[in-house]
Amino acid sequence: MGLVEFFETVGKLKQEKRQGWVERGVKDSESVADHSLRLAVMALFVAKRLGLDECKALKLAVVHDLPESVCGDTVLRIKEALQKIPNSEKRAREEKALGALCGMLGEEEAKELKGLWLEFEEKKTKEAKLVYELDRLEAIFQAREYEEMGNFEVSLQEFYDFADARIEIPEVRAIFEELVKKPPKSGKSARKH
Repeated sequence: MGLVEFFETVGKLKQEKRQGWVERGVKDSESVADHSLRLAVMALFVAKRLGLDECKALKLAVVHDLPESVCGDTVLRIKEALQKIPNSEKRAREEKALGALCGMLGEEEAKELKGLWLEFEEKKTKEAKLVYELDRLEAIFQAREYEEMGNFEVSLQEFYDFADARIEIPEVRAIFEELVKKPPKSGKSARKH
């Protein structure tokens, strides 16, 4: 085992479709890697504006979904009771997948990967809290793009509600508010905002 296997494994994120979009009938939905790229860019620039450690924020954004390269994407819903897989099982699957990824790395690399992933999951630092909220916000950018293309079968309102209930950092909240108030180019929005 080594870097070749690790890089091949995480490369699977380029084909792993984001299941929240798939379940709502979005055609040609984004991959986890697509999502992670914009999230990383958002983390880099928003962290800098907030005077946080942008390198740490970038690392957190890059690693936050890496376990999905092994266990696949799991949909979170606004109410856990609506999920196919409860949060505790999702966490257990991702921890097992993280262990598999860490097994492909050297000891120090594995320790860093595990530490970053746990920091994000547990929202232990300002950077982790920021990236968590930006993760929610990135989905809103994507939802708007799908709305503007008319590329959805079921209302995407739940994505807005999920983000709305979890975005608290004033600067991130301001971006969210600006984005949801902006009229879609196509006028095809099916949301309450």
